Amino acid sequence: MPDREAILSARIAFSGSDHWTEIVPGLNSIAIQFDPARFSPGEAVIILRDQLNGIANASAHSTSIINIPVCYDEYLGPDREYAANKLGIKADSLPAWHASRLQTVAMLGFMPGFAYLESAEPCPVIGRLASPRQLVKAGSIGIIGQQSCIYSFDSPGGWPIIGRTPLRLFDPAKKQPALLSPGQMVRFEPISREAYEHWPQAGER
Repeated sequence: MPDREAILSARIAFSGSDHWTEIVPGLNSIAIQFDPARFSPGEAVIILRDQLNGIANASAHSTSIINIPVCYDEYLGPDREYAANKLGIKADSLPAWHASRLQTVAMLGFMPGFAYLESAEPCPVIGRLASPRQLVKAGSIGIIGQQSCIYSFDSPGGWPIIGRTPLRLFDPAKKQPALLSPGQMVRFEPISREAYEHWPQAGER
């Protein structure tokens, strides 16, 4: 099941409500801010409770699913064999294994558009790299166990990298700059190295 707090916060955020000045979902929490000049904390609790009651029984199946193309080539996923060994599977089996796991965006953080994803399926702990890289390319897919991530910009990073997507995770020119949002469900779709290199967005980051 997707993370309940992430789904509720996402639906509140996009419900058109003007009661909240900001909603910030975390991995297991939600920070909801309001203007105390408009209503008291007690009134805010009542408003929030009413909104939650209206959506608490909504099915997770109504949450949108986005397919993310990923090339799991060894050049783009330098830690593919390392991660596969930790998981007890063959490196050639890792793309199919990872793509079979439906993921939920738990939160965005670290940098604009950087997505933390969670799978409900059990998974051995892989852990972070002993020595973080100075440069992880935008679009890189990291995994430490039940959690995966997608780097939105070139940056340092310590997650084992198993592949890369040609999609642009954050575009400030768009009305909705971040490609992903909390509560959204993600399915990874393996693509070839050739498909990755010829993807329309591959050179736009």
